[in-house]
Amino acid sequence: MSASIAPDVPSPHGNLSIILVAAGRSSRMEGVDKLFLSIDGRPVLWHSLAVFEACELVNTVIVVTHPSRIREFRENIANSGFSKPYQIVAGGDRRQDSVRKGIEELRRINDEATFIAVHDAARPFIDAAMLTRGVFAAGRVGAVIPVVPLKDTIKQVSNGLVIDTPQRDQLFSVQTPQVFKSEILRAAHETVDEEVTDDASMVEIAGGLVGTFEGSYKNIKITTQSDIPIAHAIAAGQGPSRTFRSGIGFDGHRLVDGGPLRLGGSEIDFEMHLEGHSDGDVLMHAVASGILGASGLGDLGGNFPSDDPKYAGFDSARFIRESTIRAASLGWSVDHVDTMVIAQRPRLAAHAPAFEWNIAQAIGIEIERVNAKITSTDEVGAIGKGEGIAAQAIVTLVR
Repeated sequence: MSASIAPDVPSPHGNLSIILVAAGRSSRMEGVDKLFLSIDGRPVLWHSLAVFEACELVNTVIVVTHPSRIREFRENIANSGFSKPYQIVAGGDRRQDSVRKGIEELRRINDEATFIAVHDAARPFIDAAMLTRGVFAAGRVGAVIPVVPLKDTIKQVSNGLVIDTPQRDQLFSVQTPQVFKSEILRAAHETVDEEVTDDASMVEIAGGLVGTFEGSYKNIKITTQSDIPIAHAIAAGQGPSRTFRSGIGFDGHRLVDGGPLRLGGSEIDFEMHLEGHSDGDVLMHAVASGILGASGLGDLGGNFPSDDPKYAGFDSARFIRESTIRAASLGWSVDHVDTMVIAQRPRLAAHAPAFEWNIAQAIGIEIERVNAKITSTDEVGAIGKGEGIAAQAIVTLVR
């Protein structure tokens, strides 16, 4: 079985168009215009636009605002230095009417992006990783929403009395961006007109499935004055004061007869495999070793002894998962992984995207935080003679 990346993985560029909903009037902000409220020295609106500008997936951004503010928005965006196509259009009476105006504008400019994300401009702490998670999930399901588990116990109340306590483990708070395959969102808006609170509800009413992907507790919506200090605190926590540590991992095994080759979490069609007590996956071993090293937890052998029978034939992705958990117990999470596979044969360049996907899945981070490179020794040494494969990783953790 040859390696393959997850189904419907987007190509790097232009697969996503954004409808940024900014048509509200800040009625609960006691006279404060929340979209131009300064957070970390920039207007709330600017934070989302900056993410869209930097994200390679994003093709076009449609900003939907109140008709009286089109000129103001156009001037502010023009002065921001952004270079991607930005269109400013007038919204409607209801939120869903504003989104529909954005869809109509995408059709007018002949936008051909595969996915459309609908995002509330009052959520300034979106990031490219969340967009990427949403696109990957939408590629599988068609319509997806970011969610976070509820932390509080929820009570259903009627006339001041508790009538039910729903199971909290089945309740989630819904955020934006909500991401859809373009044709699904367009069809929902063409068939549903009853008032709803979000676009995913329209897909549900139309009979479609709605999936979920991981949101973020930082992805708050600025709605009232009490949200402002929270937003300032989140912005401060994302600044340069964060603490980082790095670790290096390395592993090498010899090739022996009999395929397939297990490497980077994939099975590759090859007549040889890497000899080892576990599954011999040197790339996954290097990543796990790097996580342990950055955490100050020693090496791979000290944590997962090769003479322990329970690790015989072990899936090395589990080494990564367990190392990530041990790092988390000390207050560290994986921020970035850079890897290098050193092999003369087989040719592995085409498998690098699958390696990145599998490592990201094992750690539980976004694929954009993982980089996989392939090189050879130009026929020098044992690896150059095709006798083995080695891998190294540099892992960065953040407190």
